Amino acid sequence: MTSMEYELLLQLVHSPGKKFSRDELMKHLQGFDSNTFSRSIDILISRLRAKLGESARHPVFIKSVHGFGYVFIGEQS
Repeated sequence: MTSMEYELLLQLVHSPGKKFSRDELMKHLQGFDSNTFSRSIDILISRLRAKLGESARHPVFIKSVHGFGYVFIGEQS
C-alpha cells in the first residue's frame, strides 16, 4: 500500500458513515483544493479497493456516493 492510499484509508476509517467529497479528500492528501485532480481520488480508491479485495459493484468498506465522493461503510475496529 502506498503512503497516499494509506492516508486516504485512514481519513475514511476515522469517520465511518461520513460522506467525503473528492475535493475534501484531495485537500486532506495534498493540502490544496483542485478540481483538476479530483479524478485522481477515483484512481486511488480503485487501487485501494483492489488491495482490500472489494469491487465498486459490491462494496464492503468503501462506497461511492454518486456525483460526490466516497463514504467508509465498514466498521472501525
